[in-house]
Amino acid sequence: MKSLTPQVQMEPDILGGMPVFRNTLVPIKRMFDCLLAGNSLDDFLREFPAVSRDSAHAVLENEATVFYEDISVALDSLRA
Repeated sequence: MKSLTPQVQMEPDILGGMPVFRNTLVPIKRMFDCLLAGNSLDDFLREFPAVSRDSAHAVLENEATVFYEDISVALDSLRA
């Protein structure tokens, strides 16, 4: 992750510094793995009730923003 939202926590003593949802032991990667496997966000939230829907949405929105910023930079470099 390039940019962290307040919903993401990274601490060396929590899962070796892996990004997790704040105040949980749920890795952010777990949500993406769940979605990539074809499961819904509701499925993920049922499996991990410690993660709020708002936190999951904030992480997804942040990643979408980072993705589009990367695309913009790549397009700018192609145009140069």
